[in-house]
Amino acid sequence: MRPIRKIFNKFFLLKIFFAIFIFSKIILANNMNEENVSILERLPTSIFATVNNEPISIYDLIQRSNLFSVSAKLPINKQFETNILPGLISGYIDEIIQRQEIKNMGITVSNEQIQSMVSAIEKDNGFKKGTLKNFLKENKTDIDILEKQIATSVGWRQLVSNKFRNQIVIQDSEIETILKKIKSSIGKDEFLIEQIFLSFENKKENEILNNINNLYTQIINGGDFVSIAKQFSDSFSGKVGKIGWISEVDLDPKIVTKVKKLEIKKTSQPIKGENGYFIIKVLDKKIIGEEIIDEVSLYKFELIEKKEEINLLLNKIKNCDELDEFSNKYATATSGSLGTLKYNELPNDLKSVVEKMNKNEISDLLKIGSEEFHLMLCDVKKTKTIIPSKFKITEILMSKKLDIISRQYMSELRTKSVIDIRI
Repeated sequence: MRPIRKIFNKFFLLKIFFAIFIFSKIILANNMNEENVSILERLPTSIFATVNNEPISIYDLIQRSNLFSVSAKLPINKQFETNILPGLISGYIDEIIQRQEIKNMGITVSNEQIQSMVSAIEKDNGFKKGTLKNFLKENKTDIDILEKQIATSVGWRQLVSNKFRNQIVIQDSEIETILKKIKSSIGKDEFLIEQIFLSFENKKENEILNNINNLYTQIINGGDFVSIAKQFSDSFSGKVGKIGWISEVDLDPKIVTKVKKLEIKKTSQPIKGENGYFIIKVLDKKIIGEEIIDEVSLYKFELIEKKEEINLLLNKIKNCDELDEFSNKYATATSGSLGTLKYNELPNDLKSVVEKMNKNEISDLLKIGSEEFHLMLCDVKKTKTIIPSKFKITEILMSKKLDIISRQYMSELRTKSVIDIRI
């Protein structure tokens, strides 16, 4: 007898949680002496659910879990199953629905587009080109699951843009309002932030609060902020996690005060905004209109001996080229150029030193951790806030409106979909 199909509705997540609960009971019964056995080792290879007749196997969930575990730096354990797995399942079902709609609309994503994104991921995470596949394999994950995820993300943005972009009208008055807001923000705070946002749209607030609290718990326990944001944060544009610089006047007015109080590199607890809950991490802050340090080129050196004659020679050094020649004779093998670095990515103790230095200036002896060394500021690049063009503002407004439409469209597709949870 065929299982009764269930229309996706408000009871869907309840069913998912019930399924996970049953999993746990079965697993615990069979693994009484194995507290942290991975899902890969514990779950059977059967069909978990179907989405519009497309099956989701337990193997699919294992692969999805492994991929997220590796990227978010979260171990697969009981806490993962309780707090993360239900959200992963829900997100995976959404991805399948999107992939089906992409296919129905005749949209294709080229292999070149996918591999370009894979290369970008490798670069962002410090992998040599072409090595990500083997890394994932070593972590029991097929790169195919990542490539499908990329293809769906790219295809969905293309679909929404193709379907709705021409229906959106950006009024001149909207552009002028944004321009006035930007001009009025001169002298106010601007923040470089990472963000997780869970929208209230078509969801109960207590459900959203529970989900964002679970995500916050994973972050403070060592989970990677950006990876968690990419998996769970609500955004059509794909601009999740690293949002970039944003003025206080562009922040949700209900969260501004708490963001302003956040210390650099600190993460907020969940904050209730007008349209959902936020977790914010402030990477840097500045005053709009002020010139700020963007990039620095540094030379690190440690003297072999601390002799007066060496110090006299050091005091005559005029630039980093001369310092390099000097270091060949009088500095340790670990000395040398640090290259060009993003100022906001420097450790706070180095930032406080560099911000007071002039070009070609040598610092006092620094003691950081077990190291003792000097720095020379070889070069510094500063930037000033630039008022964006009307074209840029139009694109920002378009992205925001497409973001709203995308969530509404996705909600409609969920409602129409036939989701059959079999476990």
